[in-house]
Amino acid sequence: MNSWSLALRNVWRNTRRTVVTVMAVALSCAGLMLFGGYVSWAHIAGEVHAVMLSGHLQLFKKGFHDEGAGNPASCALSNFTELRQLILTDPVIAPRLELVTGQLLVQGMVSHAATQTSSTFVGIGALAGDIERVIRWNPYGLTEARDIPANGHLFATGPELAADDPEGITLGDGLARVLGITPGDQSAENRPSLELMSLPPAGGLPNMVSGSVRRTSIRAMEDLDNRLIILPLALASELMFPGEPLHVTSVQVLLKRTEDLPLVQRRLAELDERHHLGIEQRNWEELNPNNIRSVRMLDMFFIFAFCIVIVVLVFTIYNTMMMGIVERTRETGAIRAMGVTRGGVIAMFVQEGAVIGFIGGLAGVALGLTAAWCINQSMILYTPPYYNVEAKLEIFCTRPPGIILASFLGCFVVAIVGAFFPARRASRMEIAEALRH
Repeated sequence: MNSWSLALRNVWRNTRRTVVTVMAVALSCAGLMLFGGYVSWAHIAGEVHAVMLSGHLQLFKKGFHDEGAGNPASCALSNFTELRQLILTDPVIAPRLELVTGQLLVQGMVSHAATQTSSTFVGIGALAGDIERVIRWNPYGLTEARDIPANGHLFATGPELAADDPEGITLGDGLARVLGITPGDQSAENRPSLELMSLPPAGGLPNMVSGSVRRTSIRAMEDLDNRLIILPLALASELMFPGEPLHVTSVQVLLKRTEDLPLVQRRLAELDERHHLGIEQRNWEELNPNNIRSVRMLDMFFIFAFCIVIVVLVFTIYNTMMMGIVERTRETGAIRAMGVTRGGVIAMFVQEGAVIGFIGGLAGVALGLTAAWCINQSMILYTPPYYNVEAKLEIFCTRPPGIILASFLGCFVVAIVGAFFPARRASRMEIAEALRH
């Protein structure tokens, strides 16, 4: 009789014990799949959220991160239009591009004459429409925040900026309350008017522009919510550089695929050297270090959980096989007396452990895929760090497919290892002593 057929028959001698052991293997495999699928989703979601915040790549004037923290406008790029056109027409970069846009960081004082209130502010000047294009980047097919009913009130109003509204600005809800403005969408007929003041980069008398509040929007961090203003790039440039061409503190590059980032960075370095652009680069990982730390922490949690599952599973398999070996002591002595070697005894019991691991692993894969499908079909929501919107929890067991294979093989190998030590002990029994048992 084939040794594997014999092993399959032997494991079902005690049906209850085998079923319990197979369930333990299946639950371990399914648990590893689900946790691995969650970590995979966290990696993908973290990448998407980070790219939404900063794009794949930002270009700054050389020295910006060393000298521009206190006065970002002093390190602004005055050649934004030319630099943008150079990137859009480059034969290497252009096919991989989704968007090239610019942002101008400004800071100063904002006042509301109608309520006689004022406050400091941090402003981001952006091109109308480009903000929406960046936050809609989603090549992995994640559930978008605007498609979740719980976020409906956040997307019920119009966009933060509009091309046909050159003076329309958006405030954080906290700043709106400080200025005595009711948070929410503002009526077009009676929009509050604000005065923005800021010192020019070279010093001197402050510049001033006026803007009307088109809407307010809550921000995830309180300090940012109490100070942030989103304003059109042309208005921000006029505030800091009146009468001059469009200036930006950063050029934001959004790619179609993250995998193209190293190639694009190398090409931009070549263009910088060839055209003497005087720029420095920061990719999305460098701009969002907390995102990388959070994902790496989840990786460590997965390794820790994997080790715990493996240890528990080894002892479960060991206990099951040991009980079976004790019950079959005389049988072991008999087959040894018939000429079966110690290696043959080890192989027999290890094969039985492998059968348990194989059946349990297959059941675990089926259970894990079913549980992942149920979770993905449900609407389990949570709020990611640094965000003010609800996100849908998803499990990506098949992205990459290696998660299923690693979970299955891990449990299968552990079952073999757990069976080896009892099998080794059984092979060392004295034949006469085993027959007297």
